[in-house]
Amino acid sequence: MNNSNLKTADDFKCPGCGAPISYDPATGGLHCEYCGYEENINKETSDIENDFVEGQNEDNNWTAETKIIHCDNCGADNVLNAGEMSVTCPFCGSNHTIMTNQVTGIKPHRIIPFQIPSQNVKDAYRKWLRKKIFVPRKVKKQIPNIKLNGVYLPIWTFDSNASSSYDGKLGKYYTRTVGSGKNRRTVTEIRYFCISGNKSLFFDDFIVNAGTKISQQEMNAIAPFDTNNSFVYEKEFMAGFSSEHYSVRLNDGWNIAKGNMDESMKRAILNDYHYDVVAYLNVTTNYTDIKYKYVLIPVWIGVYTYKNKTYRFIANGVTGRFTGKAPVSVLKVLLFVAIILAIVILLFVLTQSADA
Repeated sequence: MNNSNLKTADDFKCPGCGAPISYDPATGGLHCEYCGYEENINKETSDIENDFVEGQNEDNNWTAETKIIHCDNCGADNVLNAGEMSVTCPFCGSNHTIMTNQVTGIKPHRIIPFQIPSQNVKDAYRKWLRKKIFVPRKVKKQIPNIKLNGVYLPIWTFDSNASSSYDGKLGKYYTRTVGSGKNRRTVTEIRYFCISGNKSLFFDDFIVNAGTKISQQEMNAIAPFDTNNSFVYEKEFMAGFSSEHYSVRLNDGWNIAKGNMDESMKRAILNDYHYDVVAYLNVTTNYTDIKYKYVLIPVWIGVYTYKNKTYRFIANGVTGRFTGKAPVSVLKVLLFVAIILAIVILLFVLTQSADA
């Protein structure tokens, strides 16, 4: 978006009643919850890849329209549109947040907007809790009152041509019979063979998590996020939402991606052969025409406290797929164990009586 098209804080106020308007996942546009006003958002789908070398100098082009709120409790840095305020951290629920002078850095190139309303996620989580017999009843009743925060998480995507030369030694198991008479037996041995050659691959939209507040395990649990269905970033998509500021910088993101690409190349090479064991494999890879994108992906985060302990669940903002933990009632667990023991004892007594 050009600077001449940037919207100010007043542009995200309803022209009908003056209340704040926010992005509505249900309609895919801006919506005023007070008077019902709606406004469409430009959804540009053109996919422009960005040169990696040039991107290393693109480090301060998002500052004018955003600000960073820091959480003193969990350390999260959350990006908001310049005219918006947030006093609660979406990651841990703490109110100990302050505005910082930190620059927001590279402006996102693409965004995957929210498509699932928060109520849908809350209903799915509540249904999941009902199936958990050890979750306290109080928690199950508490869920409808929990506020979900919509947060965009930062990821880097990388495209690259990869050309590799390799050499190695692989082995196949085979069996043969040795000895004679009573000592005759079958043994398993390895027949080795040498390999060498060249391999080329193209990596498209290779994803690297650029944040730290959502673990890779949690990300995997709510995946996938289809970057092919993203739009050119417009700040309207963030109206009423926030995003985690990237803590993995572009260069570091590429190093992570390259390491994973190296492993993918090795697997691709090995897939060309029939083998059982790898004695060694040396691969030298040259990466060219490296492109990147900074993409924001949507998640709903719910945070609540039970007996002074914080619990969090996270959902994919497109599919609604979620992951999380829930409190366990010690009393319910003990009661369940007692019932099982009682059944076991009863069966034992009945068995003994029948034998007698």
